[in-house]
This record gives sequence, C-alpha cells and structure tokens, in this order.
Amino acid sequence: MSKSQIRTLISLLCLVALGALIAGCEGQAAKTCEKAKAEKATCEKEKPAAEKPAAEKAKPAAEKPAAEKPKEAAAAAAPAAGKAQTLGPYKFSANWMDEQGFVTHWLVVGPFPNPGERPDNKGFSIDYLKNYGGETGITPTNGMEIKKDDGTVVKWQQYASTYTEISFFAIEHLKLEYNAEDILCYCATWIESDADKDVEIRVGSDDGYKLWLNHKQVAEVHEYRAAEMDQETHKVKLNKGMNLVVIKVDQDWGEYQFMLRVVTPEGKEVTGLKVWN
Repeated sequence: MSKSQIRTLISLLCLVALGALIAGCEGQAAKTCEKAKAEKATCEKEKPAAEKPAAEKAKPAAEKPAAEKPKEAAAAAAPAAGKAQTLGPYKFSANWMDEQGFVTHWLVVGPFPNPGERPDNKGFSIDYLKNYGGETGITPTNGMEIKKDDGTVVKWQQYASTYTEISFFAIEHLKLEYNAEDILCYCATWIESDADKDVEIRVGSDDGYKLWLNHKQVAEVHEYRAAEMDQETHKVKLNKGMNLVVIKVDQDWGEYQFMLRVVTPEGKEVTGLKVWN
C-alpha cells in the first residue's frame, strides 16, 4: 500500500471517529434536556402556595374593609361627635403704624335686629343669647346654632380678617348688604396666656359695644360714632390658660366695624399670649 493510500485511509478513519463523537454528544445533550424538562415540571408541581403571584396572595388583616375593623379602631379614627374644631394658635397682629396686639381671628354670629332710632336702638339692651347661657354665660363653639325670635337660625362661624379692624360687611357668612342698618352681631375669641397677667384691652367701635371677659361684663359703651383705635381702655387680668372674650357690636347706619387689641399699660406687645377661635 502506497503512502498516499495510507494517508487517505487514516483520514477516513479520523472522519468516522469524529462523526461518532458528534453523534454521541448530541445524544447526551438530548438526554440532559429531557432530564431538565422533567425536573422543571416536578418543581412546578411541588411549588408551595406561599410562592403564588402577589395578586393571588391573601390580603393581610389590616386591609380588611372598614366595616370589618374593630369598633375601637373606628372610634379612634373619627373625631368625637358634636365637638367643634377650634383653630389656632394665632399671633396678634400689628397695623401699618406697628401698633401691636390686634385680635383678627374671631367666631362671629348674626345679624340680629336692632330696632328703633338713635339714641334709643332697642337691640343693644336685648339678650339674643338668653336661651344659650345668655350674653354673660355663653361659651360659643364653631357651628353652634342660635335660633332667633323669628324662627330663623344663625351659626357661630370662624372668621379671620386680613386687617386689624373687623368690618362686619366683609364677613361673608353674615350675608350683609353694604351699609345695612339697625342690626347687631356678636364676636368671640380665646386668648391663651402662659401665666396670670395684668393687661389692657383697648377697643374702638362703630357704633357701640358691650364687652365680656371670662363671663364677666367689662364694659358697656352705647354711642354712635366712627371707629378709631383705642377709644376705650379696660384694665383686666388674664388667667393662666384660656380666657374667653365676647363682644357685642351694634349698628345704626353707615360703617359697621370694631378693633380690639391686648397690650401692656405702655401699649406694647404682651409676651406669652396666643389667640384661638
């Protein structure tokens, strides 16, 4: 056999061997693939329930509908029935001349009739709050209803003025026409003090007013006039804690407003005070 024939024979044997090797690898790969598929199927069958998709997981107890929550939790989440929200605390305001101590956050109720002609408008002497503790005894709350003699109902409602004077014509819930005549309204606020303090309450009004502090009448000024700052000065004592201020302001005709500030005897800011309404 020649060398060329021997080389040809060796090449053929190599090709045969390579073919057998490739065929063996493919067979082994097929077996491995089938084995992997079988193992995957087994894993899917044996997968525990806890590994279900998130959408199929059971909702935790905290996500129960509100109707299923314990009564105690529902009661804690809801505000106490019948209790009105008091807003604050607020700071006292200053006017354009930097005069301090103006109260601009109030509860306001009205209007009430003020029949008659000056100097004897009758409403100034009528206690329109007599069925609710009276002008001296009332403790107003936001939303508190007052039934008037004609059967209509008005409510104490919160009001915050952007000015140091309180113009009743600017208070929307009163629904007053500009220059409304022969009416009156009540306003109330709370002054919180960090200690017992001797202060001055200074008032200017258009027209007259009555003033109470902690259910005690402080002043009665029945006049017909335009409002100016500090027309009257009342020396009073604030108690530590909350102090209720109520003012009744009447209107004959023309402008209708008042301003009230709490200051030291020198007319300066009193430290340690806050306003609530």
